[in-house]
Amino acid sequence: MRFLTITLSLFCLLSFNANAQKKLSGHINTGLLFPFNDFSDNSFRGVKPNSFVSIGLGYDLPKDFRLRGDLNAGLLNGDNNIAFYETSFYEAHLFAEYNVLKLIDSYKKSKFQVNVNAGTGLIFYYSKLYDITTRARIAESPNPAESSYSANPMLTAGFNLGYAITPNLNIHLGYTQRAILFNDFMDAFDNGDANDYYGGLNVGMSFTFKKVKDKTKVEVDKKRYNNMIATIDSLDKAASKASPEKMARLEMESQEKDLKISALESTIDSMNTRVASVGTDRPGQSNASADAEAILSNVQYRIIVGSMPTRELAQKWISRSNLDQSEMVVVYVEDIDTYRIIYKSYDSFAAAKKELPSVKSSVPDAWIIKL
Repeated sequence: MRFLTITLSLFCLLSFNANAQKKLSGHINTGLLFPFNDFSDNSFRGVKPNSFVSIGLGYDLPKDFRLRGDLNAGLLNGDNNIAFYETSFYEAHLFAEYNVLKLIDSYKKSKFQVNVNAGTGLIFYYSKLYDITTRARIAESPNPAESSYSANPMLTAGFNLGYAITPNLNIHLGYTQRAILFNDFMDAFDNGDANDYYGGLNVGMSFTFKKVKDKTKVEVDKKRYNNMIATIDSLDKAASKASPEKMARLEMESQEKDLKISALESTIDSMNTRVASVGTDRPGQSNASADAEAILSNVQYRIIVGSMPTRELAQKWISRSNLDQSEMVVVYVEDIDTYRIIYKSYDSFAAAKKELPSVKSSVPDAWIIKL
């Protein structure tokens, strides 16, 4: 019991220090044991289940290997026609395991695991043998006068099947075979030169100490999110206090920008854009002036200062503009069903480009197009 207390304290200390380690994980297991020794029965009245509990730590190694250390405590017993035995033990294991599914490309990101493991360890046991009729103690191993527990080296090998419930938590089911070296007294009975060995069917879970981020989700900094919400709330309050005239103007400007964005997205090269159908108005309408028709009669480089959904809005924009309106005309672009406001037209791109900066001082979104 003292040994178990010390090992549990050591495990808790290691676990606490592991909280800051990305590659460390913890393991908890329990299960049933299957002894293979000189006593094959387990039918004696009052016999306890062959079971164990286990705790451990794991550390991720390169190339999908994992190093594990486990501490186990359990009971073994059995009987035959003559005697029965009872054994209590503690184990310390160190072994490596590998997920063989990582060898298959289609399962590299699977939530399932098939781990194989092998390693070595020490077992500390105390065993008593009783007469099945009189219940008199026949033998003990080790001799109580010499030691409380017998320490023996052992080899282990096994496998387990795992499934990731969350990025931080796995459940698993497996089997591990143990072979005690140089000892046939784990059942307190010596029968030839064969060593005692036993297996364990285990079920349990493993968990990471550091939170693993779910790659399918986007995490947002809580402080930045709260600041963004506060900014939106303040804008909503300011908008609610704005005058109807100001709101209407902002809405119109927003529509204008949306139309400009739509037009820009549909243009691969603004300098070589060919408009399939350009007119001064929608079919059936004839509100264009003779000057507009004259200006649009030849293909030239035009400075565009606005795009509107209707001719009326385009004319209103012109009337409010502080730019030179002497050559401003409205052209209807049939392909995108919009009215573009032409500031001036030029025979060469260089001339239009020279004028563009002064126009942008009043209309930052102005651009050049050839039509």
